Amino acid sequence: MKTLVVVAALAAANFCTAVAVVYSKHLSRGATTDISRNQHQIDELDVQWSQLQIEEGTFSEHGLVERTARDRLGMVLPGIDDSKMIVRHNENAN
Repeated sequence: MKTLVVVAALAAANFCTAVAVVYSKHLSRGATTDISRNQHQIDELDVQWSQLQIEEGTFSEHGLVERTARDRLGMVLPGIDDSKMIVRHNENAN
């Protein structure tokens, strides 16, 4: 009888341990999925950040060119009085 109780207790402990291992594995796989998803999002944000840095460089480059043209070369944007409209007549029109 005493042996039967010990065997039953060991079997119950073995069963509980097996269930705990399965549950632990389930949690581990869920965490791995979350890590993978977060890593993918980090990669997308890194690409977006690189694109924004390139865009910032492009805009700052334009400002540098405009400032250099104005300061070193004395160039200015033409105003309305400095502009002339050229109209081309279509010779094939009736």
